[in-house]
Amino acid sequence: CPFLVLQTQGEMVAGKETSVTVEFTNPLKQTLENVTLRLEGPGVLRMMKEEFRQIPANSTLVWEVKCIPKQPGLRKLIASLNCDALRHVYGELNVQIQKP
Repeated sequence: CPFLVLQTQGEMVAGKETSVTVEFTNPLKQTLENVTLRLEGPGVLRMMKEEFRQIPANSTLVWEVKCIPKQPGLRKLIASLNCDALRHVYGELNVQIQKP
């Protein structure tokens, strides 16, 4: 079952811009078309959505999102991918937001 890999750039500090990357490798022998990626993380970023026309077979997509976490504490980032050929592909990551 395919999944999304979420990563953050170094430490996340409240009030400081950082970036989150979502990585997905297409495991199918076909090109995925009209792919929608969503990323959300209450307290870290508002819901972001990106459309990708095509992801070729066996290729890897990396989507980078800039964000500024608002409050310190433990938060969860959740990503999901949908398209006709693949439904409900998920990934999540717990992140610790540091005090400024």
